[in-house]
Amino acid sequence: MQKLRSLLARFSRQQDGFSDLQQQQQHQRPHGQQQRRRRSSRRYSATSSGGRQVFATAASKDSVDGSSSSVHRETPTQMRDRQIRELRAQLAPKEPLQGLGNFTAAASAGEAPVNYSVDENPERGNWSGRLDFLLSCLGYAVGLGNVWRFPYLCFINGGGAFFVPYIIFLLLCGVPVFLLDLSLGQFTPARARPPAGRVGYAMTYLSTIVGIYYNMIIAISIYYLFASMNSDLPWSSCDNAWNTPLCSSRLPLVTCNLSDQQLNGTCYNGTKLLGLYNESLFTQVTKLHRILPADEYFNHEVLKTSSDINKFGSPDWKLVLCLLLSWIVIYCCMVKGIKSSGKVVYFTALFPYVVLLILFFRGVTLENAIEGIRFYIVPDFSALGKARVWKDAAGQIFFSLSCSWGGLMSLSSYNRFHNNVIRDTFFVTSANCLTSVFAGFVIFSFIGHLAGNLKVPVKDVSQSGFGLAFIIYPEAMKLLPGSTFWAILFFFMILNLGVDSQFAMVETLITSLCDQFRGLRRHKPPVIAVVSVVMFLLGLPFTCSGGLYLMNIVDSYAGSWTILLIGFFECVTVGWVYGRPGFGNFHRFSEDIGLIMQRPISPIWRYLWQYISPALIMAIIIFNWVDYGRSEYTAGAGDFYPGWADALGWLIAIAT
Repeated sequence: MQKLRSLLARFSRQQDGFSDLQQQQQHQRPHGQQQRRRRSSRRYSATSSGGRQVFATAASKDSVDGSSSSVHRETPTQMRDRQIRELRAQLAPKEPLQGLGNFTAAASAGEAPVNYSVDENPERGNWSGRLDFLLSCLGYAVGLGNVWRFPYLCFINGGGAFFVPYIIFLLLCGVPVFLLDLSLGQFTPARARPPAGRVGYAMTYLSTIVGIYYNMIIAISIYYLFASMNSDLPWSSCDNAWNTPLCSSRLPLVTCNLSDQQLNGTCYNGTKLLGLYNESLFTQVTKLHRILPADEYFNHEVLKTSSDINKFGSPDWKLVLCLLLSWIVIYCCMVKGIKSSGKVVYFTALFPYVVLLILFFRGVTLENAIEGIRFYIVPDFSALGKARVWKDAAGQIFFSLSCSWGGLMSLSSYNRFHNNVIRDTFFVTSANCLTSVFAGFVIFSFIGHLAGNLKVPVKDVSQSGFGLAFIIYPEAMKLLPGSTFWAILFFFMILNLGVDSQFAMVETLITSLCDQFRGLRRHKPPVIAVVSVVMFLLGLPFTCSGGLYLMNIVDSYAGSWTILLIGFFECVTVGWVYGRPGFGNFHRFSEDIGLIMQRPISPIWRYLWQYISPALIMAIIIFNWVDYGRSEYTAGAGDFYPGWADALGWLIAIAT
């Protein structure tokens, strides 16, 4: 207790020191400069909320008389520091209690209520309620990666043993960087920017690049949603124009008489092909394999995928219309800014949980579902000795939480100043990871059922990414009674998961533009419209025959180590450059969050930001560079992309 009293007293003296220094500098300024400061200070608009004052400042430019050499022009860094000092002085309570520090009263009284009836920053706007922000963050963090990537990583990295490195990286890397993003956005929305401008530009750039191709995934979901509205699902058979002789129904697995068996694993009755009696022999001899109807539907009908990226083709009109519709949906949901998107997320963020719950109870009751779940959770602790397992766990934590993309910072910039950012961090990160684990049970129950029907091991039908969402899962849907209903439900869930994440990526770009060019705030609907049209046009190449290959390239380079690198510099910038002096008990950003929380925060956060998190992130980056290899069409097959495709990927990455 004595140590806490001493810490709070020292914190109070530091705050008083800021005020004394500011007053001393004010008396030393020339008379002309004082007049300019008074005129500049009138541009600060103050609003009162429950006895607390939060300032929405506009950057002001001092007009300096060229003939007066005695007047000193402020540098951007000096202006930023002055604005932060003024903000701290205004936010600090005026009457500390008996030397115990300025935050004792707030801490003893508990968390002060936040008034959501009036915007603290009328120019930028604020969330209409606490759940608006929480659900927006949850919808942004919980995306397609939770459903189609995490379960597969568990399967290939030791099953339940994968949870060990996953939880370790969550606590030491994911949660601290997540809090860093939210706190930066909430503390400096338009008041005073920390010295991280280049990092912010990199976040905006990558969110824009990924947002362009991410909406193509939403467009494919819309395509499947409409295609599912038929009594017979179009991928339920091999009797369609897009099917090939290798379609699984045309090469069934049969029991064959010895006289009808061929050396390549096929079974013929005279000249009539009956099927395959030995699939592995067929693959070994012919280098071919049976293809699921859903696979041929996805590649030959939906995307019309070419044989390689050099045969790029032209846009497919069906996909263009679906892409256009997806951007119209995004625009309509965001047209009124956070006031509209904050209400849409009540449905888009919660509906996927309803669908996952329904699919879970349906999946676990299917025949052979337990075999799929066993492959998902049975631990193989020997896998923990492999470096790749730890690398995959760290990467999944970083990407599934959407840290350092700029979206979390943009969303939190619309918070009230005293919103409890630490509580929100633990809620969203916990919900995100629990969703990933729960989604694994849902996915692998259906995969186990599919493997049992195909009479193949579970490992032979397990895929990640597009293969899981648009091939394996649709193939499992067709085996269920009422397959149309289950398919519509699933793809509507995929659509909602994608739209939530897309909101935040587009909002990152919109917020950056409106904060950089403040005159655009009065014309936000037209700005959103222009951004949507431009990003739609830039997304047209993904609707071509080679669009899938281009998406893989962009995803591999824009969504991999580049995000980790941004996260590393974010920790270094805030932990050391902005948080200087970096040694001793004083740390500026910890003090800033103390102002938000109205009480000091644990010093553990500082050590995580300065030492542990950046060290772990850099270790992952180095492993990615050491493990780098050329892009392949099929992983491990040695069929590499052409050099220009990898060069394009490196260009996208280096541009950050």
